[in-house]
Amino acid sequence: MALTANRDVDRYVDQELRSFKLAAGAHVFKGGLVGLSGGYARALAAGDQCVGIAHEEADNSSGSAGAVAGRVYTQGDFLHALSGAAVTNIGDPVYASADDTLTLTASGNSLVGVCVDAPESGKIILRLNPFNAVAV
Repeated sequence: MALTANRDVDRYVDQELRSFKLAAGAHVFKGGLVGLSGGYARALAAGDQCVGIAHEEADNSSGSAGAVAGRVYTQGDFLHALSGAAVTNIGDPVYASADDTLTLTASGNSLVGVCVDAPESGKIILRLNPFNAVAV
C-alpha cells in the first residue's frame, strides 16, 4: 500500500561498525572474517554470506543463539594475506574459504570484497563488500 502521509524513518549515520548476534556455540576472533548462518553471525565458513571483519572477539561457545553479540567492521580497506596475490589482481573480486583465508577462487567460497592494491607479494588491501555487493 502506498503512503498517504509523511513518516519519520530512522537513519543510521555510522555504517562502518555493526553489531550482530552470534550463533549458538560460535566464537569469533578479532580480525577474523564473519559470516551469517541462519541469520546469526559466526566465524566465516566457505559459502556463508560475509558481513565483515570482527572488530573484537566475541565468544558464545556456551550460549544459545543470540545470547552474545559482536561488533563487525562492515566497510573499509584492510591489509590481508592472499597467497600468490600480485599487482595484476587489483580490481579482482576476493573470496574467503574460512575466517582467515582469502582466495581468488569463487567456487564454493564467500565473496568478501575486492582487491584494491597489492603492496607486496602475497598481500593485498581488501576493500570489504559485505552482503555480496559487487561494486568496486
